[in-house]
Amino acid sequence: MANLVTESVERREASQASAEPLPFSTIPGLLSYAAARYDRPDALSFPRQGGWLTWSHRDFMRTVRRLSLGLRDMGIRKGESVGVIAPSSPPWLAVDLAIQAAGGVTVPIFKRISVQSLLHEIQDSGMRHLFVGNPDEMPMVHAHASGLVHLVTFWYSGVHEEFDRITRRGEELDHADPRAFDLMAREVSGADLATIIYTSGSSGLPKGVELTQASLVSQVKDCCGRLNADSRVDVALSTLPLEHVFERMVMYSYMASGIPVYFVDDPKRVGEYLARVKPTVMTVVPRILEKVALRFLEAARAAAGIKGALARGAMSRASRRPVDRSTPLDAFYRAVVYRRMLAALGGRLRSVISGSARLDLEVARLLTNVGVPVHEGYGLTEAAPVISASYPGHTRLGSAGPLFPSVEVRIAEDGEILARGPNIMRGYHNNPEATAAVLTPDGWLHTGDLGEMDRDGYLTIRGRKKEIFKKSTGEYVPPAPIEYALSQIPFVDTAMIVADNRTCVTALLFPDPEKTAAYRSRVGLAGMDPKEFLASDFLRRETQAEIDRINERLHHCERVERFAILDHPADVESGELTPTLKPRRFFIEQKYSDLIEEMYRSAEGWK
Repeated sequence: MANLVTESVERREASQASAEPLPFSTIPGLLSYAAARYDRPDALSFPRQGGWLTWSHRDFMRTVRRLSLGLRDMGIRKGESVGVIAPSSPPWLAVDLAIQAAGGVTVPIFKRISVQSLLHEIQDSGMRHLFVGNPDEMPMVHAHASGLVHLVTFWYSGVHEEFDRITRRGEELDHADPRAFDLMAREVSGADLATIIYTSGSSGLPKGVELTQASLVSQVKDCCGRLNADSRVDVALSTLPLEHVFERMVMYSYMASGIPVYFVDDPKRVGEYLARVKPTVMTVVPRILEKVALRFLEAARAAAGIKGALARGAMSRASRRPVDRSTPLDAFYRAVVYRRMLAALGGRLRSVISGSARLDLEVARLLTNVGVPVHEGYGLTEAAPVISASYPGHTRLGSAGPLFPSVEVRIAEDGEILARGPNIMRGYHNNPEATAAVLTPDGWLHTGDLGEMDRDGYLTIRGRKKEIFKKSTGEYVPPAPIEYALSQIPFVDTAMIVADNRTCVTALLFPDPEKTAAYRSRVGLAGMDPKEFLASDFLRRETQAEIDRINERLHHCERVERFAILDHPADVESGELTPTLKPRRFFIEQKYSDLIEEMYRSAEGWK
């Protein structure tokens, strides 16, 4: 009890301190602020050989200073794009911050990127240098990009003499003039471009979102106010890729708050690290919370005797109880069942922030009733990224919470969410047409999402207006190019993928009777009944081979994992197609919901 009282007092003091305005206007300014204010020996930690490789605030700042000065010395110009592809880690963060402090623009590249997207991002951003710290990407990057950019290997990439040479040169410059770094970092202004982040578009080629220093800093300041962190108490676990602006912005907020951060090196080991690190705060995508809910349910089902009966009763209660009501029975379950489940998550969590996609309402209800402090947010890369987010004391099930303080929202007549504020992107890089399509002259961003705001200012997301899906992992999937490729399979007339708020991509394939007949003749099965042919193992094997070939050309998050072949064509009369012969997605998903759920049942999921 004494520890709880102490922590409460410390958090009240931290809350009073966090009310003071943060005195920086750029990310390099944030770095200098954190370095002057905090001096933890365990500021950043990364798993190594069963233990932790740690960086103190002083060590990390020294690395960024030297690397940044070395980058400027090697010719990095103000406003120049510099790429980085590496595992999320303190070295990734150091490269990012060094690029920005040198006046450059960080272009994070997602792992497992397709060759087409990699080449597009290199050429579109105009980068001359690419930092590579991921051995898995080395063969592909060397094979396709070595002639286009200067590759600098570091971290896990093995040989990195040039990286060491750059930092040694920066060390020499730092010793020669200790003011050099500060003078260089002060040249960066809020209006300067900080990063270009490429996101998937309906054309198949990603668009580069331009975010300024002011965009990111406005988000960091709003986040710090909501996080109400205390560097003496809080500990963060980082589970998401820093390529995503959500995790990157939150990481900057952790730095500004002095919170020690532990990185996860393998998503499959999140449970292990929760128990070891005992974090108080973490950010997740819905898929992680779905796995937590599944683990709780499986543990309850597997338990025997009285213990098992209690656990199953507790899970049944948690899955259906209104979150704002509690009875003596719920108090009993908290003491006997839920407490042990929370201990498996470290036992200290006070805020689990879910973003990147909508969280399933049933998952949110179960976890909230068990005692997992789930806070859901909403945003998109173009908003740097947060538009709204719930936080302790301001949470409503199914809502994405109140608006971030610096953000304005209005709901258009058609229900689309429009957002405006200092966080909104400057535009799409080298793409004024795409920029004009989503950004009005007076600064309103058309999000492409449908939603509504209640009288208390809580935002609820109702669906998507634009033709691009977001999986529960937070990855974007443009349906048009995938469906076009699927429609080229010899017997297929109409293809429709399912991916929005799902763990993977699945497809419904509607046959064309004429194409099917011609295909049967071509493979020597002209005499087979058409419906028998469509249900045959032969056709399923051939279709899988076709989809495998299509998947080779797709980004990993876009690949079709499951498919179903219908025994009839889609048509306008049945309501499955619009008059312009486009699939009516909502109608089809409802009509074939059982078939769709059957496809996902074989995939990993909690339902």
